[in-house]
Amino acid sequence: MTMRTNRPLRTASLVFFDLETTALRPDRGGRICEMAVVDEQGIRFDWRSDSTPPRDDAVSHQLRRLVSHLEAGVVVGHNLQFDLRFLTYEAERLKLGRLDLYFTDTLGLARSLLDAPDTYQLGDVLGFFNAPPEKALHTAVGDALATRTLFWHLVEHSGLQTLSDAHVQRLRWGPQ
Repeated sequence: MTMRTNRPLRTASLVFFDLETTALRPDRGGRICEMAVVDEQGIRFDWRSDSTPPRDDAVSHQLRRLVSHLEAGVVVGHNLQFDLRFLTYEAERLKLGRLDLYFTDTLGLARSLLDAPDTYQLGDVLGFFNAPPEKALHTAVGDALATRTLFWHLVEHSGLQTLSDAHVQRLRWGPQ
């Protein structure tokens, strides 16, 4: 996929993404246990492990599905560094191939655009905009939906117009 950074945000294909994990670090045994992708029409992908710890075959199968959703647009997430660390770790561990994603992080945007929040946790920044989450936070679907809400509030608050304004970057990982 090629990306024009001057493309208007309102015409871009955006996918809002979140992972939940069993621990904070994949290199210390943490595993992905939930994944979700939503777009402007609603939930596109929602997976929750039915076992603890999650089975490698299930995670591998679902990661392939997840990546196809993520590569279909510009990925928007909150604290994406955390999620992408797990995604690339698991992709390597399970030998899934490569990733080529365009992304922007609402955490970074909020830090650069807002002065008010005491913390930049997802719920706190939503509170800054007086925007309650649609579903419970700390679930993949709830956080992906909340990220969508937060992103559009940041766009409106700061007058962001283009992918460049939203600090869209590219992640290329794995064999090219």
